[in-house]
Amino acid sequence: MGMLRDSFLRGPLTIFRTHAYFGNEKYWIEDISSPISYGEILTQILSCDIADYKRALHHYLRCMEKQEADSIVQAQEALFSEFCKLPLYNRIYTEKQNPYRSMKALYEEEGASEFAALLLKDSFSPRRYCQVLEDLEFIRDRYASFLRQMQSTQNSGKKKGQRKIPLAEQISKAELRNLLGNMNLEETVDPTAPSVTVQYVLRTTDAGEEIVEKLYFDRLLAFAYIELMRGMQKGFVPKCCLNCGRWFLQTPGMSFAYCDQIAPGETEKTCRDIGAVASFQEKVRSNEVWQIHQRAYKKYYARVLKKNMTKDDFLLWARDAEKLRDEALKQYEVVDDGQRRWIIHKFTQDLNMK
Repeated sequence: MGMLRDSFLRGPLTIFRTHAYFGNEKYWIEDISSPISYGEILTQILSCDIADYKRALHHYLRCMEKQEADSIVQAQEALFSEFCKLPLYNRIYTEKQNPYRSMKALYEEEGASEFAALLLKDSFSPRRYCQVLEDLEFIRDRYASFLRQMQSTQNSGKKKGQRKIPLAEQISKAELRNLLGNMNLEETVDPTAPSVTVQYVLRTTDAGEEIVEKLYFDRLLAFAYIELMRGMQKGFVPKCCLNCGRWFLQTPGMSFAYCDQIAPGETEKTCRDIGAVASFQEKVRSNEVWQIHQRAYKKYYARVLKKNMTKDDFLLWARDAEKLRDEALKQYEVVDDGQRRWIIHKFTQDLNMK
């Protein structure tokens, strides 16, 4: 399909333009009233299946190439149906807002062949649809790679109690700062800037009147770039789940490595549930203070099951044990091996004196 698509992309591309209103907390697509969280559409692009769109586009381009008047109308309708399912465009076009349906009704008054002939002469649609696919494939490859590199800095060695690494710091630690000025997220001498036009207008929001930026986009890639960068400025960023590989949107103040969707092979547990258990088990395996605490916890809980200890006494012990554990963990992290032996010995004694 690549060579066929390239042949339709040659020459100047007729601009397909949409616009969005960017506010302080949310943004809006065209005149649709439903607000969108920053990063939401990019997350959907990274997660969506584009196989049906690619198949419909391939069939449509073949009909155009061979000038098949008896198939082009159905091919166009099938392609536009798949186009309307894609992220961003599924918010703009609906069955009631289908320009090709209204065009078809107009031209079928004089005969279906007239409409088919019009489609076969259309030089705008093939290039636009090919450009959309090219942008989708690029975003799902290059933007996904950029975000995974960012995420790797947050996931490496973070311990309980440590601060969440800000997004700007993640970019710097991953040595990605030189990519930010390029819409293609590549380090080049002449970076590609998004083609946008901006205006400032008033828009009514739930909080009242707000001054918003009205940006016009020529390409899906330009939209994804602006949404990503503006989202990261505000703390929104798509992340790849470390359990299932699906993408989810991290909101400001949050720091999850796992999504909240049902995990593969499970009926109720989410990836986040499984990730929490895995993280806890790894924490216990890698720290002697946690190992001692867990052994003591199981020993005292067994006494409750055997009726040798009341539940109230156990809860009192568990509360005191947590305080002792947290204090031992603080000391354990900042001393040498010799002092750690003493901390472990004292912590063991204190737990078993309760």
